[in-house]
Amino acid sequence: MKKHYIFLFMSILLCPHVLFAANEGTAYWLDKLDQSLQQRDKYEQQRVDRIKQLEQQLNAANQLSGADKFDLNYALYNEYKSYRYDSAHHYSMECLAIAQQQGRDDRIIESTYAQVFSLISAGLLSEAEDLLKNIDRQKLSGQLLQDYYGHYAQLWRTKADYIGQDPYYSTYIKRSNAYLDSLISMLPQNSMLWWNYTGSKQMRNHLYPEALNSFNQVLACDSIHADIHMLATTTAEMAWAYIWQNDEERAIEYFARSAIADNESATREITALYHLSRLIYKRGDYDRASRYVHQALEDINFYGTRLRKVEINDILPIIEQDRYDAVRLQRNWLFAATALFIVLLMAILWSYWYIRRKNRKLAEARETIAGQLAELQQANRQLKEADKIKNAYIGRSFYTNAEFVAKLEKLFLALDRKIATRQYEDLRSTLKQSTLNSERENMFQAFDETFLKLFPNFVERFNALFEEKDRRQPANEQSLTSEMRIFALIRLGITDSERIANFLDYSVHTVNTYKTRIKNRSTVENEQFERLIMEI
Repeated sequence: MKKHYIFLFMSILLCPHVLFAANEGTAYWLDKLDQSLQQRDKYEQQRVDRIKQLEQQLNAANQLSGADKFDLNYALYNEYKSYRYDSAHHYSMECLAIAQQQGRDDRIIESTYAQVFSLISAGLLSEAEDLLKNIDRQKLSGQLLQDYYGHYAQLWRTKADYIGQDPYYSTYIKRSNAYLDSLISMLPQNSMLWWNYTGSKQMRNHLYPEALNSFNQVLACDSIHADIHMLATTTAEMAWAYIWQNDEERAIEYFARSAIADNESATREITALYHLSRLIYKRGDYDRASRYVHQALEDINFYGTRLRKVEINDILPIIEQDRYDAVRLQRNWLFAATALFIVLLMAILWSYWYIRRKNRKLAEARETIAGQLAELQQANRQLKEADKIKNAYIGRSFYTNAEFVAKLEKLFLALDRKIATRQYEDLRSTLKQSTLNSERENMFQAFDETFLKLFPNFVERFNALFEEKDRRQPANEQSLTSEMRIFALIRLGITDSERIANFLDYSVHTVNTYKTRIKNRSTVENEQFERLIMEI
């Protein structure tokens, strides 16, 4: 009997992965996902090529009709809506501008829906709700009415998922379901969309077997293969249904299928991959879980969505900590095995040697991890310190320059009065306001050069807040325009209009006028403008 226990213990230690082996179906789909992720660059390039082709056609816009311009901008929105939020929102705004020029109410609503989808995906739920409230439902019919119900259902469902607590969760789900009911009633019964929305409603009502049946009907439709994004969302919903039924094996399989569809469509607005990482790390597959969650983090940062960042930031530390704990646990097991082999089987020298070697590797790995962590912490401290020094230096040097110019002005006035009383006209002629202006320009140039070294992409990011016709370019790469200089000071934390006016030699009224005029000219809300400046 003791021999059997020893043999089992040795097998576990020498092959720890057997504890975490997935079943055949799960392993198959995880391997397929790994193979798909290896071709990630190819799928990405396919989307990039489509976007470039559309942008080239749009560049020839002077040869196109208004309808064609709208179609091209809308096609670009469709390419970006699950790929990159800021670009999707930009092209939805372009569509809206064209539709308003054409006076096409239907296209204005389509453009508004595009903005709503982008805002919901980015986590800007209040802004999305405000846009939907401005649409008169009584004037809608057909597809526009279906989309209206669909976007409201998505909005309330997203709010519910974000809140996650009653009574708000239940209230929002009821609202979402009410819109789903209206949408389902408009769709042809037993169509792919009818089954899809029916399954979504059943999920919210906790009817998981019924929801799985509905989603299987979606997968059985021939048209699902042409809509890879719906394939991704449907299989993700099925994964959640299996989770609520405590069937994690099937949940892993369907999350993997969803992640494959996301990867092959170059979708960056994702959920499946990081939910999958959470499930497989519970099985002990820490390396794969870490790889998946970091890939998901890269996608989410690229897309630019707030909600997903919050979710993944909850998962990432857990996975990394458990990965470290697993290494530590394995080390402890090896220590125990070594002691057991010494006491019970001194003759098993090969096993003892193997465990000692594994232990050394684990110790080295731990030291490496600890060293890297210490280096990262040190680098982080240095970055924070450097940032404080830079900001303090810039602010102090700029204020000193401003005070120097003010003192120089007073000195010039005093000398001028003295010279005037003695009638030294030849000396008075040398004291001109142009000299002070030159000094002030030198101060501004020093400010511009120092600021652009710290914020090299400021001009580009500043101009991105305006339409093409309203963008301004500085005289050279090492300077700023007067408008940019005001907001450069704001970016450094100088928000008081009087202090800005003193530095730039403007009146407070002039500074406030500049700020208001610039905000009104931008493509973003006035309340958001300075916040976006601070994010540069």
